Amino acid sequence: MKNALTTFEAAKYCNTNMISISRWIRDGELKSYKTPGGHNRIMKEDLFRFMEKFNIPIPEKLGSIRKKVLIASDDVEVQEQLFSFLSDSHYNFDVTVAGDGYEAGIKVVRFKPDILILDLMMPYIDGFDVCEEIKIDPVTQNIKILILSVSDNPAAVKKAYEKGADKVLFKPAVANELLKEINVLLRKNY
Repeated sequence: MKNALTTFEAAKYCNTNMISISRWIRDGELKSYKTPGGHNRIMKEDLFRFMEKFNIPIPEKLGSIRKKVLIASDDVEVQEQLFSFLSDSHYNFDVTVAGDGYEAGIKVVRFKPDILILDLMMPYIDGFDVCEEIKIDPVTQNIKILILSVSDNPAAVKKAYEKGADKVLFKPAVANELLKEINVLLRKNY
């Protein structure tokens, strides 16, 4: 499927008319751009976000733009709980798991996550080093990093932010709080 849609195509996907689409564009609700001929075009990703925000059912033929989540933790129970929760089809995440810092580094390159949920205390390479390596590499520096830590030690929290963490939460994190922070970091609306 092409990435840019006409207002007519967007209206079909939203089960509405072109006037409504044009009004949403004019009011700044739906992001678009103009062609040299003055016609509005809507990127598939922008229509998808708009439909998610306003709880408009997304037709299968529109496809999916799933955000990728990498969970890096050596705690198997944490891995399983997070994987199970975030893999729920309602959240539209593509989720994978790494069991240590070394594996996390490999999966960051291969999987290309939008967000990394990172445990600080892991074997081989700890979360601080993983965080720092991701943030200094121009290829991966835009990956959002959410730290899950058992320690609320101010020095460890400060160090995590210095190494490039975008957010630090403490275990056990409540599922709704975790989802809220993921969505804030990814600028998603549910």
